Amino acid sequence: MSRHLVAMVLLLPLAAHAGGAMSINALRGRAVTDPHGVIVDVRQRLDRGGANLAPADERALLWGMGTAAINADDEAAFAESTLRLDSLGHARGDAVALAASGFLRARHDVANGIGDGLGEALRAAARVQGSGDAQIVAWARFQLCDAYALDESATKALALCRRAEESYRAVGDAWGIADAENDEGIALATLGRTRESAAVYQRSRRRFAGLGATELAVMVGDNLSKMYLKLARPRKALSLSRTSLAHELAAGRISDSLDSSTDIARAEAELGHPRQAYAMMQATVARARAAGIDGQLVDLLRSESELAERAGHMRDAVAQLREALKRTAATSTPALRAIEAELEARYAVREKELRIHDLERENRIKGLALQAARAEARQREEARRRDVLVGRVTGGALAGLLLVAVLLFLLLRAQRRHAAELRLQALRDPLTGIDNRRAFLQHAGALLPLRGDAPAPVLMLIDVDHFKRINDSAGHPQGDRVLVQVSTLLCEAVGTHGRVSRIGGEEFAVLCPTLGAEAGMRLAETLRAGVAGLPLSSKVGPERVTVSIGVAVFDALRHLDLDGWMRAADAALYAAKSSGRDQAVAAARMD
Repeated sequence: MSRHLVAMVLLLPLAAHAGGAMSINALRGRAVTDPHGVIVDVRQRLDRGGANLAPADERALLWGMGTAAINADDEAAFAESTLRLDSLGHARGDAVALAASGFLRARHDVANGIGDGLGEALRAAARVQGSGDAQIVAWARFQLCDAYALDESATKALALCRRAEESYRAVGDAWGIADAENDEGIALATLGRTRESAAVYQRSRRRFAGLGATELAVMVGDNLSKMYLKLARPRKALSLSRTSLAHELAAGRISDSLDSSTDIARAEAELGHPRQAYAMMQATVARARAAGIDGQLVDLLRSESELAERAGHMRDAVAQLREALKRTAATSTPALRAIEAELEARYAVREKELRIHDLERENRIKGLALQAARAEARQREEARRRDVLVGRVTGGALAGLLLVAVLLFLLLRAQRRHAAELRLQALRDPLTGIDNRRAFLQHAGALLPLRGDAPAPVLMLIDVDHFKRINDSAGHPQGDRVLVQVSTLLCEAVGTHGRVSRIGGEEFAVLCPTLGAEAGMRLAETLRAGVAGLPLSSKVGPERVTVSIGVAVFDALRHLDLDGWMRAADAALYAAKSSGRDQAVAAARMD
């Protein structure tokens, strides 16, 4: 497991401690090298400041305490910092304080193999997504990079870490760049890109050394030692890891010392001392158990199993590997992966919306530039008419300006086309290609209030019966194919009568603006029968797939608004499910 540097990378006022003023970078370094001291200093500063402490200062100090508490394995200080950040965030509507609390919990949970650490990180990032403060954006991107790198989701971590580096360069934060480079090295190492990882670690180490952060350079050096082991340079790896272990034991950083001890054991094994290496690894695992650091146990047990095998203790190797696999299964459930996937999707959609906003702003700027270019071209043309000689001299410049105007116009048109494509993607379901829930709500809201004497609009909510059985028995890829088949049939059957949307996992909606009650029920029955007759792959399992349909005609007196209309259709769908499924039920029949 590679070393993550939990330093204070949030560029906020962090300028006080028990002995007076201190630079931001000094406090960042102390959060790693002297975490217990930082906790004491922050508590004293909070006590002295009391109610007179500015919210931004309080937020920054609590963030420093939280990062130091994670490094020191101080659960009491960790709980104090996160609870006070939550209180500050809710009392003052401070999204950054709430995000800071979420990121601390994410780092703590992922490191200890508990809870939904990635989900916490994604929810925290969403709180400050779109912030106008470039420093806050850089900080949030790095926290996501760090969470994914620690979770060994290397491909996602790599992209996030490189974006974090770009953001830190934009605000001139060399420390933040070094931190993000360390995590980039971790992601590359997880992907097996050893030489690239070593090169990035070396950059990070040099950058920390240039900032005077010797302890941080030493910690990155322990990550570099892992790459030296893979590159068959065990003596150099052993030297780096021993230096790291000495610093960590002196500072009382138990979690980090376990990592360095593992690297030393591996280096000893490579140097031809397998029995000594296995004994060291056994002692390291025992220290992790005694300290209650469960988050590292899976990696430690795997290393212990590998070294036991090299030392000839095969029975021990099997037992240790079994325990590692058991612990891995306990912390990676399908439900947790589904939650994380949903949060990732929501975060990506928001990022896309922000990109659309940036493109539209760029379009406005280019439009103004185009107008200015055209105005200047007109002025030069008028000047040419007044003076033929001056016109001849400036003819070349005029042609250049006209060319710039044409190029700006073409660029503006391309940007608008790109923005339109992104906006369309935000309203489409990525699996089936039909409208998603957001598009459905927009179209449904546009129908109300009703106008004229046309037949009332009809809403159908459609749910695939027993869809979970398909996923469980045939697998999610087959389940996705069934959803695509169902959506294709619905679109073909509805035709020009309305729009089909996917509003949930296996739930669809059909919105028919002027169909009326009788035609609506006929169409619903057509859809039900069509799905029941779909030819399915033999891998799906059941002989056929069926749907239950709830049909509601909008009634302004009863439904009042879109929510009431959807509740009526949902109640009819529930009745269809309760009555045996594979049927269409009208909300009016329930009345």
